[in-house]
Amino acid sequence: MRVWRAGVAVVAALGMAQQAPVIRVPVRLVTVPTLVFSSEGRLVGGLQKSDFRLFDNGHPQRLTVDLESTPVSIAAAVQANLAVRDYVPFVAKTGNLIDALLAGENGESALVTYGDDVRVVKPFDSGELSTALKKVSPSGRSSRMLDAASRAIDMLKGRPASHARILLLVGQPMDSGSEKALASVREQAEQENLTVFALALPETGKAFISDTFSLEGLTRDRGGFRAGTDLKNLVTVLDRAAGQQGADPFSVLTTATGGTQIHFRKQKELEGALAAVGTQVRSAYVLSYAPDPGDTGYHTVAVEVGLSGAKVYARPGYWLR
Repeated sequence: MRVWRAGVAVVAALGMAQQAPVIRVPVRLVTVPTLVFSSEGRLVGGLQKSDFRLFDNGHPQRLTVDLESTPVSIAAAVQANLAVRDYVPFVAKTGNLIDALLAGENGESALVTYGDDVRVVKPFDSGELSTALKKVSPSGRSSRMLDAASRAIDMLKGRPASHARILLLVGQPMDSGSEKALASVREQAEQENLTVFALALPETGKAFISDTFSLEGLTRDRGGFRAGTDLKNLVTVLDRAAGQQGADPFSVLTTATGGTQIHFRKQKELEGALAAVGTQVRSAYVLSYAPDPGDTGYHTVAVEVGLSGAKVYARPGYWLR
């Protein structure tokens, strides 16, 4: 979902020869990335504006559908402490994949790492992600994931409003040592122009099942590249996310923003997970509408598609200030 402000001129005549000053009224445009699957588990393409119905707080909205490629700004927040030292080399090899599958040809990327400290290793408009990731060295025992997520959101907040904004969390679905609270970071994410995706590593002593996707040959797609994925597996992951009541930070943040949490423990599983996230980013219909600017607070969002048996995945809501 993207929310931004644009100036709208409202001119009132005070007389035949006099005109009032122009008043700038903030208008918020909400965008809702939406995935549509058929009953057989296949992504549905070619839908038009008339195929969708969108409800904001239960009220139908007049919407538009953006069928063009949207530039992507992605901030990756990567755990880099001793608890994940065996996995850091896996992540270090994925810089080119993140740029190709998520940022795309017209996009941009940044890197934040976290452990005992939160560090901006690569700002936007500076250096290459692949080079920055290869320099990451694990240290410390804390895992300040929430502080890192908040810092990355602040970085994304400053990117162009025309960009799709993505926060990619890579690490264990836990936090230790952060000053930020989960509720605060969740609200921050819901207010800003972003979707959270999480690639989760195992935690010691907890049950763990990997989500397996295939990474096949890259093919050029709208504004970037697409890789082969097992879409039935993707539906399974999306269904799990839609029905989960998990309290861990990854589950809370991805569910609140319409993103996905995918679990991995091997290099190939990580590469396949990036392919699955790339499929979601590149295949989503972007629905846009202008809610009532006076109706502040939390808004629920529901999307329907006029296609028998279709499954629709979109964020559940957002905050309007």
